[in-house]
Order: sequence, then C-alpha cells, then structure tokens
Amino acid sequence: MINCEYSTFKVTPLNDQTVAFRLKGEFGKHVTKELREEIMNALENLKQNVVVDLTLVNDIDTSAAALLVEGIRVSEVTNTSFKVIGINNKVKSIFELLKLSTVFNNIELSQIPRTNDHMLYRSRKV
Repeated sequence: MINCEYSTFKVTPLNDQTVAFRLKGEFGKHVTKELREEIMNALENLKQNVVVDLTLVNDIDTSAAALLVEGIRVSEVTNTSFKVIGINNKVKSIFELLKLSTVFNNIELSQIPRTNDHMLYRSRKV
C-alpha cells in the first residue's frame, strides 16, 4: 500500500491478466505520480487489464482525471481493458463536467445495477 498525506492506493492482482488499484481519500496530485508508474507498467510492460476502484475516493482533481484519460489511451494502444469502478455521484459530476465519458467513442459511463455508483469502462477489442 502506498500512503500519501491525503490518500492511499493498494495494488492487488486479480489474476494473471488483471490488476486492481484500490484508492482511498483524495485522488489527485498527491498520488498520481506513483499510481501512474504502476498503471503504465501494468498496461505497457505487463499487458495487463487494469481496474481502478474509486469506491473510497471522496474527491478527484484534474491531474487524476488526466491520468485516467492516459490509461484509457494506453489501453487502446496495448489492446487491454481499462475500467474505473465505484464512481460516486461527486466524482461522477466531475467526470461529466470534464466530459470524460465523451472523450472516446468506446467509453461508457454507466450506472452499476443495484447501487448508486457508476463505472467508466473501455473494453479490450477481440
């Protein structure tokens, strides 16, 4: 687990092809450098699918949003999937303000069934 002043993240392999990044607290400039290195290594070098879990995130800034956009772009090039889950209404409103769900044609920002959370998802091309 990486601890920063305002936030933490934990890297958890889900299987050989997928790794999850669970964030807590504020998702912003305090955590993006270390998190970016880990995410880009998973996508570019290990060719792993990435899941970013924002369930415990209470705020997000533009540097964090930029990291998510970069993850989406890299996943397109490496033909991996990139999923952001656990998007609460506050984070969702920031995504909508930044028009993240319309940046790419194959990205969806959708309500997760039976919860108030949302998911941003780019699937792997088959």
